[in-house]
Amino acid sequence: MLQLIQKSRFSKFTCLFLAIAFLNMSFVSKNYEGVKIPSGTIVSVENSSPISSQNLIVGQNIDFFVVDDVKIDGKTVIRRGAPARAQVIRVQKAKGLGKEGSVEVEVRSVQAVDGSEVRLTSARIFEEGEDRQTAAILLGVLVCLLFLTKKGKDAVIAPGSIIDGRVAQEVTVEV
Repeated sequence: MLQLIQKSRFSKFTCLFLAIAFLNMSFVSKNYEGVKIPSGTIVSVENSSPISSQNLIVGQNIDFFVVDDVKIDGKTVIRRGAPARAQVIRVQKAKGLGKEGSVEVEVRSVQAVDGSEVRLTSARIFEEGEDRQTAAILLGVLVCLLFLTKKGKDAVIAPGSIIDGRVAQEVTVEV
């Protein structure tokens, strides 16, 4: 049976056709055009979930996403919704004596349409919680010493907070 299939003209033709089709699909070049994103181009990003000083550590990565398409000469180089990578630079949890918490986040890069990373600069956001130090001290002295353990509020960056970053250096993106 195997010899009959090997000698069949139809199966030889089919194998030749499939081999040519495979080679044609594998080596077809796409006509990509390189578009340069100038340094200083503004990219707006936002967070989709709250960022709280209560549960963060320095160096932790946080996901943001691009707010609007970034276009150069009418061509989209960074799509709306593209992921952006941010990192916690500074964090302070709320402490006793009413000391507030604080958090600072820096957006480092965004993803271009060709999948490459575009580095950003000047994209930081800082938030402080509510200071309750005066109330803790007054209540601790006048009413009860246990009020001195009262914590301030943690800092929270609300979802939808927009940060404008700038492209750090000129980069070419394939579109």
